[in-house]
Amino acid sequence: MIDTRRVLVTIAGTEDIGLPGQIAAVVGSGGPELEITLLHVAEIAPRELAAVDPGIRRGPWPLPRREVLEQRLASADDEATAALLTLWHDRFVATMPTARIDHLVARGRPEQEIVAAAERLHPDAIALCARPRPGPTEPGPRSLGHVARFVADHSPVPVLVIRRTT
Repeated sequence: MIDTRRVLVTIAGTEDIGLPGQIAAVVGSGGPELEITLLHVAEIAPRELAAVDPGIRRGPWPLPRREVLEQRLASADDEATAALLTLWHDRFVATMPTARIDHLVARGRPEQEIVAAAERLHPDAIALCARPRPGPTEPGPRSLGHVARFVADHSPVPVLVIRRTT
């Protein structure tokens, strides 16, 4: 067990449900001195793909204003993020009942927002899950996705990469 007491845990929605137990096995199962911050980054890049150009868009006319579309997308992101963080909060509380668990939401590119959050919060470590892949994981640089690779390369604190157990 390591002495990490403040852990920034990234939540994307594809994590193994055993994540809280895996983290507890490394950092301990709780105590009031253990602080877990669950970070979810709402990636805004896919919004650029939303069809608002009349040449590629099908549907009722007139076209919605870009601001209206952005507001709808942000609202949908907020609802999904709240549900995701509530689910993971409950899972962490069930595994680490005495730990203090906070939530943090960021918008932008996940790899950059994770590193920026670590620079602001000064955790002892970042825990993130490797992107799920079919089949065995190859050793080497392709064993991590681009987000995990960027975080591992640029993080100001140690990074704990957790692989799926199933």
